[in-house]
Amino acid sequence: MYFNLHPNIEFDGRVVVDMFRRVVPHKNIVDNFAVLTKYDVRDLDTPESLAYELYGNAQYHWVLLMINNMVNMRKDWPLRSREFGDFVAGKYTLPDAVHHYEDVDGFIVDGTTSYPVSNYTYEERINNAKGQIKILKPEYLSAFVKNFSNLVA
Repeated sequence: MYFNLHPNIEFDGRVVVDMFRRVVPHKNIVDNFAVLTKYDVRDLDTPESLAYELYGNAQYHWVLLMINNMVNMRKDWPLRSREFGDFVAGKYTLPDAVHHYEDVDGFIVDGTTSYPVSNYTYEERINNAKGQIKILKPEYLSAFVKNFSNLVA
């Protein structure tokens, strides 16, 4: 559906989709909680399953990704529990070893009067932050898609 909204161009004697056009939602949209709501991604959520649940069509997954400025699904979408454990085990020889130290306010400091943060906890925080996304309220979907279509045309 996403590329169906893009215009076609002629390239090397063939008609192809102009996939190089990119629209970035205006800051007024992505910070406007009149049209958005916060959502914590569940372990089995995918952009497609969430789009189907919210909008009745999995092909609107691109709206979720765009609203959250997610360009690379492998890096931007949170890992599932099992994938996360495998990721940490593959990245660190000692997942429970100290990654860094923090003070009581969460600032990174030297290790003398602070709290250790393990490699696992460090990566878990990053993954959890990825799971806190914004969702376009369903009643604004058609206007968003229409506006997107006008901008890429």
